[in-house]
Amino acid sequence: MDKNEFTAMYEQWFALHPFKKRDWPELGKVHYQAFSRESPALFQEALGMLTEEIDNFPSPKQIRAKLNALSNNKTEGEGKTNTTSENEMIATRLLEHKMGVEYNGKQVKEPDGFPLWIDQLVDKTIAELGPKYPMKTLLGTLGYLVVQAEGRR
Repeated sequence: MDKNEFTAMYEQWFALHPFKKRDWPELGKVHYQAFSRESPALFQEALGMLTEEIDNFPSPKQIRAKLNALSNNKTEGEGKTNTTSENEMIATRLLEHKMGVEYNGKQVKEPDGFPLWIDQLVDKTIAELGPKYPMKTLLGTLGYLVVQAEGRR
């Protein structure tokens, strides 16, 4: 975003706080350095929402918090989790169950209705790596195997 386009996004704030227009040469440098690489649409949306939420001129901290919240909302609401991620989660839970992993003193439950190929990958991972490697290594290897298997399907 160039400086003129960036400054134009603050026009609504200058209308509400005319004295900030006077301070913009210095203040604008700070804001531009912090936010010039943001998506213009997301940045405009964040500034617009802040207009309704706060009475003072927005600080970089307030803008960043709003951008992060909007960014999280946009990604959380999009579509359905892909099948590979779901299969990795099922495989992870099955591996944890078979290895006797406990969370808060309760053993991980076996997932319901998992495919046979996932069970086979978990068994293969345990047989090849077993207790001689840390759980993190088993989980990483299993995740890799699930992704490979998904690629062949």
